[in-house]
Amino acid sequence: MGKRRKAREVVLQVLYEAEFSDCSWEEILQEQVGRRSSSDDTVQHARALLAKAYEHMSELDEKIRAVLSNWDLERVSLIDKNIMRFALAEILFFPQVPSKVIINEAIEVAHKYSSREAGKFVNGILDRFVQTYRQDLI
Repeated sequence: MGKRRKAREVVLQVLYEAEFSDCSWEEILQEQVGRRSSSDDTVQHARALLAKAYEHMSELDEKIRAVLSNWDLERVSLIDKNIMRFALAEILFFPQVPSKVIINEAIEVAHKYSSREAGKFVNGILDRFVQTYRQDLI
């Protein structure tokens, strides 16, 4: 598993835990990486991605809402919502990473941490988003 995949998984775990904790995301990140032997590159990417996700959380949620069809964001599982949040943050703020790679990674993380159908759902939402905001998917 690549360093960026590990970073994305750490980001998902931090986003999820932060929903139920009074600790800052930085504290949760330190605790999460303290449990594993994460490389410096993994921790740096996770920190950068988390910083962007938290800085733009309401904007990310609005963008997800805009591409959801016949579905309320509040009905989306917390895992799937957080996968889409970090993927959208990466699509918007890390243009050096191809959208196709980000979407494939988000699908793999969804397969590992969410329901059987989550990969298709996440793929559909992210694909709609990329068609609007980034055209490098092709």
